[in-house]
This record gives sequence, structure tokens and C-alpha cells, in this order.
Amino acid sequence: MNEEDVKQRIKDYQQADGVKPLLCGLHSKHEKLYPKVLEQGLVLLCPNCNYTQTYIPDLFFDDGFYEWLRGMKRLI
Repeated sequence: MNEEDVKQRIKDYQQADGVKPLLCGLHSKHEKLYPKVLEQGLVLLCPNCNYTQTYIPDLFFDDGFYEWLRGMKRLI
């Protein structure tokens, strides 16, 4: 799986209802983090400040989780 695939999975997750979104590590009231591929690889960025999260949770690499998430989106 390439970085663009994982990036799309994160975008889908962040837009899904019923899941806890990935939030800024500095200010939880900020908007949801968004994925971006930088020189160092895929990271999560806060749109409101300079917070950068380099850790991508393992669940985004799990095909079973992604299928579950896609099923959840179809139910809504």
C-alpha cells in the first residue's frame, strides 16, 4: 500500500460519522488533522497551527478496518 492509499483512508476516516477524529496534539478544539505527503513521508497536519504528527495509527494500514469504515459510510 502506498502513501496516497493511506492518505485517502485517513481522509475517509476524518469525514466519517461515528468515529473519534484525529485532533491536534496541542489544542483539541482545532479542526481535524489532515494528511499530507511531505519530504519525510506521510504526516498529519493541523490546519490551525504548526502541529505535525508523524505517527500514523496502525489501523489505517488494516484492510479489514478500512472495509468496516467503508461499510459504515454506506449506512449513513
